[in-house]
Amino acid sequence: MSFTPLIDPEIKARYPDFHLISIVVRNAGIDVPDAQALNDTIAAAEQAALRDDAQRDARLAAWAVAYEAFGTKANRTPCSAAALLKRVRKDGSLPRISPLVDAYNAVSVLYGVPIGGEDLDLYQGSRDF
Repeated sequence: MSFTPLIDPEIKARYPDFHLISIVVRNAGIDVPDAQALNDTIAAAEQAALRDDAQRDARLAAWAVAYEAFGTKANRTPCSAAALLKRVRKDGSLPRISPLVDAYNAVSVLYGVPIGGEDLDLYQGSRDF
């Protein structure tokens, strides 16, 4: 099973170091065998959001520059990681959606990397799965 997302040639030309990772998950169960571990990870992300982190902030700044290059106002429409970080700092917690989304949102806040999920039926790219 493989999946190759399409990256706009303009993005490749402007950002030759851009990397994209896609993971296909089928029939992801909502059952969490160790809910406490997930809760601990989310709590760690929420606490980390309140601290300064030079590496995370540098990654988010790079995303803001990329957004600006595409004509988007990063302050008005930030990447998902920046938006989540801001929300945690305002509300004190990450939104709870589902175990899978909660886990990747926590990782996104911890490391300052946008992570998201897509519906494969609507995603464009090469498919062999």
